[in-house]
Amino acid sequence: MSKKFSIFIPVYKESNFLANLLDSLIADPYPEKEIFVVVDEPTEKSLSLAKKFEKVHFIWNGERKGKVNVLNETVDRSTGEYLLFLDSDVLLNGNSNNFLETIASGIKEAEIVEVKKEIMRDSFLARIVSYDYLSFNFTNWFFSRKLNKCLGLNGAAFAIRRETFLSLGGFRRVIVEDLDIGTRAFIKGIRYKFIKNLGVYTRAPPSWKSWFDQRKRWAIGTALWFKEYFKDLLRIVRAHPGVLLPSLLFIFPCLPFFLVTLFTPDELYVKAFYIALLFLSTQASLLLPPTAFTSTSLAVLRNLFLMIGSFGTYSFVFYLLARKLGCYFNPAEFAIFYLIYSPLWLLMIIASITKVYFKQKEVDINWKV
Repeated sequence: MSKKFSIFIPVYKESNFLANLLDSLIADPYPEKEIFVVVDEPTEKSLSLAKKFEKVHFIWNGERKGKVNVLNETVDRSTGEYLLFLDSDVLLNGNSNNFLETIASGIKEAEIVEVKKEIMRDSFLARIVSYDYLSFNFTNWFFSRKLNKCLGLNGAAFAIRRETFLSLGGFRRVIVEDLDIGTRAFIKGIRYKFIKNLGVYTRAPPSWKSWFDQRKRWAIGTALWFKEYFKDLLRIVRAHPGVLLPSLLFIFPCLPFFLVTLFTPDELYVKAFYIALLFLSTQASLLLPPTAFTSTSLAVLRNLFLMIGSFGTYSFVFYLLARKLGCYFNPAEFAIFYLIYSPLWLLMIIASITKVYFKQKEVDINWKV
């Protein structure tokens, strides 16, 4: 007999994708399921959906209670053995036949199951953000294959056994509740599985401003997470360096170039290469101009060659990752991701960690977001 799914979809005001998502879930042939849609500050558009989807349990909140609060409360009202959490702005992948059955099969082998997330590539920003999600997907798949555990979840679509969720105490009132529950599950040794052949589409922020606001919130949340679990993270790195360190390089592709530029002294490279050119120029006068140029520009050239080499390596690696996970790859788009997007995101994380450690009283945490 199939075990029952309880499906939870939190909504703030309204969602343009909610009707399509509910159609897909209702049409899914899995027999035992219940669907809860919890709407904070509903609009007329949201209220009208209740008439169309009579099989769905709608819960209306006249004020903004927040994602974590409404999910924990609604889990208490549900009856399913498996809990599936979906964001309201996701669509099931068109190739994801028997979506719930595939997750049910996966959760027999683990306590937590996560599926692939792909960005709807409907704008320039969305196409760049898609490479961020590619790195997230691969990192979690990598953890799944190597450790059968994962440090963090992408809360847009994942399933967990009810007893596991309750043993973890549900979601905590933190900014990045999905990252937090994944870390607590990792520390407790809870089994995790990433299904790369099953996925959902999700939306990128509609503008760079909204992206910046979202990532600023995520960066602060990540910094608070980093501070809270710092000792645990050190133990995990020491125990699994072959998984943690490569994953960090996947999530922040600009990190190697950043670290080399920051910590490698220029003088040693400049002097060694300059002396070599100076010696060779005594044998070939054609080398005199580049030798003179090198005396003032070698550091710049070194960084340029280092960037080109790092970009080429990462382009090839991400191309292979995209093929493995069935995702799209475009070299020009990846160049923008590597040269602009990834450094900006890394600097936001670094700035947020600095702020949390040295100016914690000034960090504004909005529990309802």
